[in-house]
Amino acid sequence: MRARMARTGALALAAAALAVNIPAAGGTLPFVVAHRIALAGGSPVGSLAFAPDGKLAYAAAGDALRSFDVATGTPADVVGLPGQIIGLAASSDEGGTVFVVVRAPAQLVFLSMHPLRVRASIPIRGGEPSALLYEPGEHSLYVESRSGHSVTRLDSGNGKTIAVGHLQGDLEQMAGDGRGTVYVANSSSNAIDVLATGKMTSLGGIPTPACQAPTGLDLDPVGRRLFVGCSNGTALVIDTDMGFAFEQLPIQKGTGLRTAFAFRPNGPGGWKGGAFIAGDGPELDGIRMNAFVSYTGGGALPLPGRATALAVSPVAGQIWIAVVPTHGAAAADEARQSGVEILALAGRGGAQ
Repeated sequence: MRARMARTGALALAAAALAVNIPAAGGTLPFVVAHRIALAGGSPVGSLAFAPDGKLAYAAAGDALRSFDVATGTPADVVGLPGQIIGLAASSDEGGTVFVVVRAPAQLVFLSMHPLRVRASIPIRGGEPSALLYEPGEHSLYVESRSGHSVTRLDSGNGKTIAVGHLQGDLEQMAGDGRGTVYVANSSSNAIDVLATGKMTSLGGIPTPACQAPTGLDLDPVGRRLFVGCSNGTALVIDTDMGFAFEQLPIQKGTGLRTAFAFRPNGPGGWKGGAFIAGDGPELDGIRMNAFVSYTGGGALPLPGRATALAVSPVAGQIWIAVVPTHGAAAADEARQSGVEILALAGRGGAQ
């Protein structure tokens, strides 16, 4: 029923913005810059993730996976992988597991958290991987291949392939509801593709007529709201039960947008929920959830370059954003050897 309704959606959106101790425009998000972590080597950070307890953060740059102490921003471990890392996710399974997808040779790598070490690796098929999604409630990993026009469901315990779904178009960020549905932003068809995860069958798509080239996508699994970042300067909030957008708000114009949603993103007493969008704008936008039927803009934070990765930890009350600064910004600070850095924004508990 949900899938059929999704085919005839009409979209709308909610937009937002943030501000910190970098020049601010618009409103102020309840966050401050806790750490500014410079990375040597020159490779942009392609993926960020937090440990379930919020104490460690993980950053993938090139073929290196690095961990950091969230409280201090201090580097912890670093592990080299056999190829470029495309996506990563963290789980509490088996005392702590980090899942990594490597582009070439295409494989899924399992790492322990304490210490950060490779436990196993498994070849994966279906084309060159382009994204990774972990759904703990389903004990599943979803590996997207933009070149293979596919999304493969894997068992998160042993890495075995469960099913493969095939989609056309330019596949971007994925989101799952943990109850049998995965959504995929499709930037070429201006729609959100919908897959039933049992056999990875297509259930059609949610059209996004007000949204051009959607790339950023995340989901509130409780309220069943999809948050979509669109390249034409629009963000949508979609009711997945009805298959249409009921909020449409302005955000930055840009490509390669990433979206992340979390409940209580800035700690107890703060926002009920928030979605954050960043790309090559360069700007960080925020959408504040006031209720499951009410969303407003949260402010805007100009960034010192394009954002290449984004993650939110409600446990830590932090947002981490990987940035590749402009040449001028990098040259102005000799401490940033490569110009690549991670901004760690900490929530001000109770801030409204």
